[in-house]
Order: sequence, then structure tokens, then C-alpha cells
Amino acid sequence: MTDAVIRSRIDANVKIKATRLFEHMGLSMSDAIRLFLYQSIAEKGLPFHVNIPNSKTAATLREIKDHPKRLKKTSLKQLEKDWNE
Repeated sequence: MTDAVIRSRIDANVKIKATRLFEHMGLSMSDAIRLFLYQSIAEKGLPFHVNIPNSKTAATLREIKDHPKRLKKTSLKQLEKDWNE
């Protein structure tokens, strides 16, 4: 019996993209949410792997969120150089 309602706020662009994806798969948003919930129950957890960021990554994510204008463009070559250092 479907008598419970779930409400959630989400970015409009995410909803549009997800709706298009699910429609392409023959699913409604409600179908996809139900599948996620049933699969979570079956797996006894999230049906995909989620990594918890380490302290450096978490600090970087907070910095980006708090000060998005500090981001600068870079290239793959520069990223590779930075990574190797």
C-alpha cells in the first residue's frame, strides 16, 4: 500500500537531469526513488559505495563552499605536476 509521502528539496537542474535519465529508462522519479529504497533495504545500506573524505579533502571542500571565487583555472599538465610534487 502506498500511503506514505516523502518530500525532498533538490537543485532544479539535478531534478531535470535525473527525470530525463529515468524517463529514458522507462521510470518515473517515484519509481526510481522506490527502487533506491528497496535496494537499500536489500543491501542493508546504500546500494553504492560512498567514501568519507579525509581531513584534507574535507577542509578543501569547506574552503570551496565558503569562498568559491578563490577557485582558479588549471590544466591537466599543471594538475599532473602538482600531483607528482
